[in-house]
Amino acid sequence: MKELNLKIESLKKIKNDIYLLQLNSPYLAKRVKPGQFIHIKVDDETTILRRPLSLHKVKNNIISILFRVRGRGTKLLSQAKPGDTLNVIGPLGNGFEVLHPSSEVINILVAGGMGVAPLVFLAERLAKAKNNKTKNLVLLGAKNKKEILAEQEFKKLGFAIQIATDDGSYGFKGNVVGLLGKILSAKDYRLWTDIYACGPKEMFYEIKKVTDKYPHIHTQVSFEQFMGCGLGICCGCVIETKNGYKKVCKDGPVFDLKDI
Repeated sequence: MKELNLKIESLKKIKNDIYLLQLNSPYLAKRVKPGQFIHIKVDDETTILRRPLSLHKVKNNIISILFRVRGRGTKLLSQAKPGDTLNVIGPLGNGFEVLHPSSEVINILVAGGMGVAPLVFLAERLAKAKNNKTKNLVLLGAKNKKEILAEQEFKKLGFAIQIATDDGSYGFKGNVVGLLGKILSAKDYRLWTDIYACGPKEMFYEIKKVTDKYPHIHTQVSFEQFMGCGLGICCGCVIETKNGYKKVCKDGPVFDLKDI
């Protein structure tokens, strides 16, 4: 972990209120792991708390952040300009653990809405470790076709893709967990199956109901949680686990689903 002043290489509006921010940082590019996050200072005077944002992609010395404008802090961040400098602390938190990188395994990534943000970086790592016995699948969920994110990025990485939309405008009609349940019940998953998910916490409870039927499936989830300090000091982001209260910023944001 280190405090850094990073130059903005680019900031692009992807769709509606969603932006892609690129920062130049050899330090972070070398050290960050999928699922970890950085804490960004967006304003010195009117917005005191930093904003925690997960790493979306890493290429050479450039780190990419995908974010949605949700309040004053992210609104200010969306108005930054290339060449501006942002004060950043990172990398922070515990990321995803790739359990079976070289064995016969099925990797299923489950993204609910903006939960896609850290999963592209994870997909990059899984694609590099892929062998002829590995199967990589991503399930993307959104309200409608227009809100689907990162489909092309996963295609370029060689992932099979299935889509779920609430209104049925693209792919499976229903939420992404419903699609996951349909897939697991229709296929033979006696092989190692690892699920990596990110989205609202309500989605994790539904995933647990589905995966409880398949005890050999291992599931990791990345929590989207309000944070204060981001360093494990203020206890503003605690969640309850089977082993007591845990801090999302320090013990997570990635947790084993069986512990939640």
